[in-house]
Amino acid sequence: MDGTINDSSEILLRIEHLLKAILKTRVSRVLEQIHGNSVLRRVYEMTGSDKTISKIAKAAGVSTGKVSGLWQSWEASGLIIKVGKSYRKLVE
Repeated sequence: MDGTINDSSEILLRIEHLLKAILKTRVSRVLEQIHGNSVLRRVYEMTGSDKTISKIAKAAGVSTGKVSGLWQSWEASGLIIKVGKSYRKLVE
């Protein structure tokens, strides 16, 4: 039985790596935009942290509406997902 569990774990890990590669390819243009803009980069870096939207907005020098809009856009592009009332990055 141990062999089956190990084989299954290896298969799942391979699937995870393949999915991440596909996702990175799909969102690469959005990531380039984020990394090329200091405000977007700052918001993205803090996305998924324990900071509130207000603290993220203040640190990035934008409104909470701007942060919310970025998150909605990034969610639509597949870069982040909504978990409860917050967002989590799918790609670093």
